[in-house]
Amino acid sequence: MMNFVIGVVTVAKRIVPIILAASIVLSSGISATSAENTFITGNLQSTVTASSQTLNLRESADAGIVRNGDTVSCTVNISEDGEYALRLVYSVSESIDSDEKCSVSVDGTACIDGAVIKPYWQDSENNIRTDLLGDEYAPEQVRFCGDVTATLRNEKSPLREKYYLKLSKGIHKIDFNNISENITISKLITVGKKNIGNYNSEKIKQEAGKYDLSRINQITVQGEAAYIKSEKSLVSKSDTSSPRLTPSDPYKQKINYIGGTNWKTPGEEIVWKITVPETGYYKLGFSFLQDQNINGFSYRELKIDNEVPYAECEGLKFGYSTGWQNEVLAANGNEMLFFLSAGEHLLSLTGTLGETAEQYNSLQGILTEIGDLYIDIAMITGESPDANRDYELFKNIPNFNERLDKIGKSLDTIAESLQKLSGSGTTSLISSLRDMKRITDNMVKEKYSAQNYVTNYQSSYTTLCNWLYDMRSMPLSVDQIVIIPSDKDAEFKNVGFGKRLGFGLKRFIAAFSDDYTENENKNSDSIKIWVNWGRDQAMVLSNLISESFTPKTGVKVNLELTNASLLYGLMSGIAPDLALQMARTEPVNLALRGALVDLSGFEDYNEVLSRFGESADIPYRYNGGVYALPDTQSFPIMFYRKDILNSLGIPVPDTWDEFLAATSVLQRNNMNAWIPYIQISSASTVNTGVGGLNMYASILQQFGGSIYNDGLNECVINNSVGLDAFTYWTDMYSKFTLPTTASFYNRFRIGTTPLGIEAYTLYTTLVEAAPDIDGRWGIALVPGIADSKGNINRSVAGSGTGCVILKSSKNQDAAWEFLKWWTSAETQTSYNNNIEAILGTISRITTSNIEAFSKMDWNDSDLSVLLEQRSNIKEIPEVPGSYYVSRSVDQAFWNVINNAVRPKDAVDKWSKIATEEIKRKISEYSK
Repeated sequence: MMNFVIGVVTVAKRIVPIILAASIVLSSGISATSAENTFITGNLQSTVTASSQTLNLRESADAGIVRNGDTVSCTVNISEDGEYALRLVYSVSESIDSDEKCSVSVDGTACIDGAVIKPYWQDSENNIRTDLLGDEYAPEQVRFCGDVTATLRNEKSPLREKYYLKLSKGIHKIDFNNISENITISKLITVGKKNIGNYNSEKIKQEAGKYDLSRINQITVQGEAAYIKSEKSLVSKSDTSSPRLTPSDPYKQKINYIGGTNWKTPGEEIVWKITVPETGYYKLGFSFLQDQNINGFSYRELKIDNEVPYAECEGLKFGYSTGWQNEVLAANGNEMLFFLSAGEHLLSLTGTLGETAEQYNSLQGILTEIGDLYIDIAMITGESPDANRDYELFKNIPNFNERLDKIGKSLDTIAESLQKLSGSGTTSLISSLRDMKRITDNMVKEKYSAQNYVTNYQSSYTTLCNWLYDMRSMPLSVDQIVIIPSDKDAEFKNVGFGKRLGFGLKRFIAAFSDDYTENENKNSDSIKIWVNWGRDQAMVLSNLISESFTPKTGVKVNLELTNASLLYGLMSGIAPDLALQMARTEPVNLALRGALVDLSGFEDYNEVLSRFGESADIPYRYNGGVYALPDTQSFPIMFYRKDILNSLGIPVPDTWDEFLAATSVLQRNNMNAWIPYIQISSASTVNTGVGGLNMYASILQQFGGSIYNDGLNECVINNSVGLDAFTYWTDMYSKFTLPTTASFYNRFRIGTTPLGIEAYTLYTTLVEAAPDIDGRWGIALVPGIADSKGNINRSVAGSGTGCVILKSSKNQDAAWEFLKWWTSAETQTSYNNNIEAILGTISRITTSNIEAFSKMDWNDSDLSVLLEQRSNIKEIPEVPGSYYVSRSVDQAFWNVINNAVRPKDAVDKWSKIATEEIKRKISEYSK
């Protein structure tokens, strides 16, 4: 049977016919192109037959795409009804920093909102970098500006599934709207949702025999030498644990693999270039590590030149082992052969859930039912039911028995299917599923004491929610890819016991001689910096210094990891030139002792200050000087569960009165709301500053008050405004019984606390670690106080850290150059991107630089909320003795909550105590 397919595209009202291919479909499922008489493995005719059309939007190689404003329109002629994915061939300009969003409509009807066109990334031309100690670290990642072929995926979904459009037979107009000028689309390929042919071992072996590859040796491609990647975080890495890797060195870190925990999310793709000298059939082998999914697999979709060759390649299984493994791809016990023509090809692996996708979707669906039922139960029993009370759950909750029964059967089905996939062994997930089923079964059997299982129900539900996050984690590390001629066996690097033992001994000895100083710039012309960070963060900063700061300024930097107090350094005479991320209260405490440089004395200080929010420098001002630049800044935001608030008819609160009204409704349904309270337990807590401990400072400012008088020498929270704000705040806990301690993240996730205020950093935690409530929550501005005209004051107190220059430094100008570089948008963006690449989205930094903050990967609508709330930050000054203000607010609070002391008495007593300490400190250091 011979199929001829012609695609037609309309570009600027001109019709350009494009002949795609003439293919002969063999009964074996192997497609051969008649023009070249060469064989292609797998059922690839779906890319050129009725199930897909290739539409070339270019009139010539360099003509680009003709567009109407920001809309690209094309016409496709679909030859049969079906569901079609949209595959784009596109390129991006160097100015693209993040994903670009567009919408898609068919025949004028919107079909996809928020489709993402992703920039791909590659190693910079400098390739692998080496520090001064000879250790290698990953190359800088730069945008790839060449053509990329990628299918539009739902980036909002945890699984990043491909979008499929239902298209009927005939001509359709597809519009891509809001396409940035930075993106050039060169092709559109509509790919039908059809099964790809399975691997036919016997037939392909016969075809392979027609090619003589006896002169060809095995071809090896290093995993770390990837061509392009879909995520900037997919950087090459170093593993010094085994001599099996290539390269390996017991004394120095060598970049020798790619992947690991950075490459674990569905949809993340790594592409390699491979070159074969002769046309024929080849095997593919991998040297890999999968030591995360115990007794399970990590799955990858394999594509060669952007096509999946066999159905088995849609979900390749990489099994568990604690060490590196070598395997040749096989199907049904037969090593698979792949047809490759002579020359260059693209080979890619894309994260996928493979066989477990169905179980993931089933578990996600049943968790929604489990969660909804738990909320129904908690509305009646609360979180801690009375064991001696009959709540009549089967009577008060509609279809309670049927819902429990359905949940139990679904859990059993999921457990059985996962058992089959994992073999005869069990996994922790399977055990958790069966534990949840046992609980639901017991509730059905013991109807009159079902409430006794509510606590276990909630605990098991939380466990399964965590498993949903873990299920989509498919980490994989790749050391080597080998391309083996069909008539030869794979040759992997094998290391005997003796070599492994010797390598381990050398590593042990090297551990005692490694120099852990970040660099060796220890001469008099350098500046010394102390940081009390993790090693990963310090290495990222050291790398940025080496590649950006020192080459641009000529200033050498000695970066030291230490947990020593800066005060000890000053007393011993070995203090650094500058320090980063100092706690909120420390700059003023050191400034009043004459230990820090007044940064406002530098000529370009005001220019640098414009990088931050309007009041970001307030905590670091003292006696007319400014003694730190803000390098991190955090602030509160309101989180709410859309599903629960909608079901109870609660609007998202705008004011605190509305917040408390919503709290009352929640409490009548045995739920609660949350506002943060951090108990003072150590000096480090006090150093957070009063604005970062609780909501009192924010509410006080919304009332129009302040912590200190204009002279900054008295605590005035005992005046009428301060007392009103304090009373309003403590009433939230005493009269509305808001909790003072709780895991808001967990309670918000399960739904018992569907409304609350928390630091905005919770946003990335929910996005990354709570897929079970994806799309069911949102953020909003912190409630405020409305004036007589209805204007709402949403002022919030911030928290954060500052970076300082010590007066003892002999290189103050060089240190200032460093602070300018460190707090710049470019450096903060690069630092954050590198940290996220290593530690994931959840590690996103709380930068104080507004431009860098805006460039981070936020949802567009959420970013507008975050920026608006950030514009309402009103920082609290720090004064000598201000640590006692934090203590005084804390003591006054507990006097009211625990001892039933009148707010007026409590706030008056502790305000005076704080004032005494402030004046004592001012007097002590003004002599």
